[in-house]
Parts: sequence; structure tokens; C-alpha cells
Amino acid sequence: MATVVTYDGGLRRIEFALSPNGPRKAVRLGRVSAKVAAAWKAKLEAIIADNALHRPHDPEVTAWLARLDEKMLGKLRSVGLADGAGLSHATLGTFLERCFSTLTTKLSTRTFYGHTRRNLEEFFGKARAVRDIKPEDADLWRAWLVESEKLSPATVARRVIAARTLWRRAMRWKLAGENPFDGVKAGHQANDARKVFVPREVIDRLIAEVPDTEWRVIIALSRFGGLRCPSEHFALRWGDIDWDRGAMRVTCPKLAHIERCAFRTVPLFPELREPLLVLFDETPDGTEYVISRHRLGCLNLRQQFERIITRAGLTPWPRLFHNLRASRETELMREYDLATVCKWIGNSPAVAAKHYAVSVDLDSDFKRAVGLPREAQQKAQQTPSVGDGQPLTPPCAESEKARGKSGEVESGQLCTTAVGEGAWALQDSNLRPHPCEGCALAN
Repeated sequence: MATVVTYDGGLRRIEFALSPNGPRKAVRLGRVSAKVAAAWKAKLEAIIADNALHRPHDPEVTAWLARLDEKMLGKLRSVGLADGAGLSHATLGTFLERCFSTLTTKLSTRTFYGHTRRNLEEFFGKARAVRDIKPEDADLWRAWLVESEKLSPATVARRVIAARTLWRRAMRWKLAGENPFDGVKAGHQANDARKVFVPREVIDRLIAEVPDTEWRVIIALSRFGGLRCPSEHFALRWGDIDWDRGAMRVTCPKLAHIERCAFRTVPLFPELREPLLVLFDETPDGTEYVISRHRLGCLNLRQQFERIITRAGLTPWPRLFHNLRASRETELMREYDLATVCKWIGNSPAVAAKHYAVSVDLDSDFKRAVGLPREAQQKAQQTPSVGDGQPLTPPCAESEKARGKSGEVESGQLCTTAVGEGAWALQDSNLRPHPCEGCALAN
């Protein structure tokens, strides 16, 4: 059925015909040994036979095809051997292995898709044929993520979307006739419960506990510069800072693959200039990177940051560095137009609204919107909020009720009522205590 031909002093090709009376075709192997050429001949004969009988390839041939690089697969496709009926019966494990071998994304993206791959293989099994996974199976898979894996709604949404993307490639490769994940409800990818606004008073307490000036700069770059930590911190060079112009050129590794998004210019805000100048005076001459001591041998700044927060008498909030960056963008959006802020922070208006914007002072803004007197607005501003409009210092709505239940309480005591998840700062550290007259919960 197939023949190994040797020519030009050692070059080899395999000649074959897809049908008894069909034209002869060839796959050039290059300068390979006779043993390798014989193995190729056996595999090609198996593929030709499977295609002729419209049957799936056996696991050995399927795995062999999955290991081929794109150059050799291209040669097989050009002669009609890599897109036949046999390949369309590929198993889930073979498809995912082949799919991941073609990924040219960054490590973080590969890790993200790797979680979805693990869930797919665990639920369906690697031996399940790709074409046999139907829409009802995709719905069962999503329900399994929720009920058995106990994943959050945002995580479930991201993995459904990732599976949908993987199946688009399966359809393009002719491995599936439909995308079973097209009609599966993804849900919201953002988890509002993990959004926390970190006020400046908290940053002041943290800076008092940092071990060195570099850590002070790391916190300032996150909270007041809006930089992604650690990638943009580690990429910042002293040469990127224009002291006279008051600007920083921030390298953005996350968006480096997008045209004109590899760099952005961030104002050198006053909250950044002072700690950067102090660090610059302490840094030896010839140092290239702003963060030099903590960039080597320390790939996990989060654990160190948690220890700093604990030493300050506070409880770590969700998504430590992301919420610092989100808090800064939220502040800037209250002073500048959205398009300008997004250029400084390095995201799109849609992403900013969905994943970064946090309600900071909901009560005060509401009173200002309905035209209440300035005195009422100022009173509301004494209650800054954390998270989705939740107050840092809880209001004293319980005071009148408490007075009726427990009698008179000495005035001027501190209300320690924790309202919602956002009250972490007051609850754990009595930050900004609120004088409450007649609060039964005062201590």
C-alpha cells in the first residue's frame, strides 16, 4: 500500500495511494534512518486503512498523531491524511494534548486553560470521543463544577467560557460537528463579594510596619500608582521615571502581545514621588531596577504582604494587590474622565467597570444626588465605605433601639458593630472609631 523511497544519498519519502487506482502521493521525511521510515510507513498505512473504512484510529495511532509538530501535520493534511474520518473520532485526551501543544500563550494563560482541561478530563474521561460530547453533557459538566467541585460562580463562568473556546478549535479541526458549550450559561465572571476598597488610613498603618523602603514603594506603586503586582513592579526601571516631567513609563508584560499596549505613561502622583525619591537616595549607583532586593529569590510577595498586614493589627482582605490597584482606579474615576483613567491604569472601560470600580461613599453620593444640604452630605462623608458600598465605620442606627432595651449608656463610647464583610478594618483594629451616644453594643 505504501513504499519507502530513498533518494539523493539518504533522503527518504513515503509514496502511497489513497485508493487502488488513485494517483500516487508522497510525504517527504528528510534524512532519517530506515527504522524511522519503516515506522512512518506503518502508521500511514494504518491511517489510510482507517479512512477508507470510516473507522476511528486506534489509541496508538491517535497518540502518535497528537505528538506530531505542526510542520509534519501540515504535510499530512496536504495529502489528505490528517483530516479524515479517523481523526474526527479523536478522544478528549488526545484532542486536549494536541491543543495544548499548539498554544503559544504566556504561562499564566496556559495555567488558566489547564484548570479547565483538568475538569474536562476528570468529568468526561480522557477516552471519551470529542464528537460524542453533547449539549446535555456540557450542562451536566457545569452542574458538576457547582455542586461537586464547589467552585464560585465567577470561576464556573470562566471555565465554561474556556471550554467553549477549546471546542471552537475542535470544530475548526473537524473533530466536532457542534460546540456543546455554546448554550451553556456562563454567569458573571466578576465576584463582587471579593471587591474591597482599601482606604488611605489603612495604607498609612501598613507603611509604618514595612521592613524597608522597597516595601513602602511596592505598596505605594500598587495603591497610588495602580501598577499590577508583581509584573509591572519588577519591570520598572529608574530610567523609566521622568522626574522633571512627573511621569513614569510602565512596562506592561500582560498586554505586551497587543499592539501599542506594551507600555503606558502614568503620572508621578505626589503619593509616589516622595517614597520613590527616598528609595532612589538609598539605592547604590548603577542599579537598573526600582525593585531590586525583593525581585530575586522572592516570587511570592503576597505572603510577605499578609505578614505586614497582620503586624499592623489588620485582617488581610481578598485579592490583596488587585484591590489596592482597584482602589486607586476607583479614586481616580471620581476625579478624571474614564478614558483618561483607563489609559493610566492600563485596562479598558468595560474591564474597569466590571472588575475594578467599587462604591466608596454610597450614602454621601446618594444624598448629594437628591440635593440634600451640605451638612447632611458632610455627615455622610464621615462614614467611608469598604467593598460594595459597605461602611468602614458602621452607622449608629441601633442607638435608639438600644437605649430603649438597656437604658442609658454613657455617651462617647465606641461602636464596634461590624456591618457586612467590608467592616474588616474597624472590626479588627478600631480604625477610625465612631463616637456613638447610647449604643448598647459599645465597649
